[in-house]
Order: sequence, then structure tokens, then C-alpha cells
Amino acid sequence: MNGHAPHIYQNGHTRPNSRHNHTKSRSELSTTSLNDYDAQINRKLPKELLLRIFSFLDVITLCRCAQVAKFWNILALDGSNWQRVDLFDFQRDVEGPVIENISKRCGGFLKSLSLRGCQSITDTALRTFALQCQNIEKLNLSDCKKLTDLTCSNLGKYGSRLNYLDLDSCCNLTNNALTAIGSVII
Repeated sequence: MNGHAPHIYQNGHTRPNSRHNHTKSRSELSTTSLNDYDAQINRKLPKELLLRIFSFLDVITLCRCAQVAKFWNILALDGSNWQRVDLFDFQRDVEGPVIENISKRCGGFLKSLSLRGCQSITDTALRTFALQCQNIEKLNLSDCKKLTDLTCSNLGKYGSRLNYLDLDSCCNLTNNALTAIGSVII
């Protein structure tokens, strides 16, 4: 060796430093390696396979993946990854606009939604939901205290594929709600 300390590369190999070698700063290395990694994984795996992998992720992980890179954002927020959504763990944070955004983003794909315990959800958000998510098959609205007969009326009009509906502890519903929804549930 020529007296210079060896430089350790990310792949684990070493090469002696030379006065004539261009060395990159740590920030250049990390930016380059992240972009190279992102490009490599996106080139090596077809989009369909990446979507299949993403389909096994929970809501939190999908949201985190959406922040990694533009391509991953597209994959993570693809409606096919949002066929089954359970928002029970976020019940205190879920308000109408969240449901409206989910409805618009994954309307045609969403088959199962649990809003169990989401007490801030209103008829307005569920009207948007009923209009956008007409393929919904299973809906859990138990303990959604602000819902009224209007929600059931909208579900009755637009939820032709709905075959399971949980309205446990929805205290503002009357017999009219059950009549409106009765024609849909098989």
C-alpha cells in the first residue's frame, strides 16, 4: 500500500485511496445509493409484482411506503391495495374528509370497510362513500354515534352489493333506516 488508508465502499470492498481518485461526500453517496436502489428495485421487479407485494401491507405501512419515492407513492396509493380497510385503530382521528378521500381514491376497489368506533363520522361523509364505493360488500359502522337514517337511505340507494352491515350502537337510527337498508342486504 502507498500509505493511504483504504476506502470502504458500500458493497464492502476496499480499494486504496489515491490522490487522483474522485471521492464523493457522504451526502452524495447516500443520495446516489438511494436513487440507485430505487431505480434497481423498480427495474428488476415488474409493476404487477410490486403491487402484489404492496397488497399484503397494512394501512400504516402503505402510507409510509407512499413517502419513500414517487413510484412507490403511485404503487402504495393504487386503489387495488385498498380493498379492505379497517380504521378502528385510528377511530379518534378519523373524520369525514378522511372517509371522503378514501372513497374517491379507492371507490371501485373497496370491498370491506370498518369504521367501528369512529364517532366523528357523519351522514355527509357516508353519502360520498355510498356514491363512490358502490362495490362495497362489508361495512362496519358500529359505534358511529352521529349517523342517522339518511346514511341507511344512501346505502340502500347505492349499495347494491352490500351483504353485511353492522350498525351496533348507532343510537340515532329508527325503523325507517332498517326499512331503507332492508332491500339491499341479502
